[in-house]
Amino acid sequence: MATYRVYGTAKASPADTDWELLAETPDAVAATELVHESEGTFWRRLTEDGHVVLDRV
Repeated sequence: MATYRVYGTAKASPADTDWELLAETPDAVAATELVHESEGTFWRRLTEDGHVVLDRV
């Protein structure tokens, strides 16, 4: 089963070290919904098993 992680950053031009883990879930739908929320972050990123699926959403 895949693990989805949602990361967020408040920086407009983030480096790889600027991303903070916001959530981790095995549910792809929940992860996709969460990555499209913008409260408290400038950018969000979704990974699946360590690979970037959506970058800078």
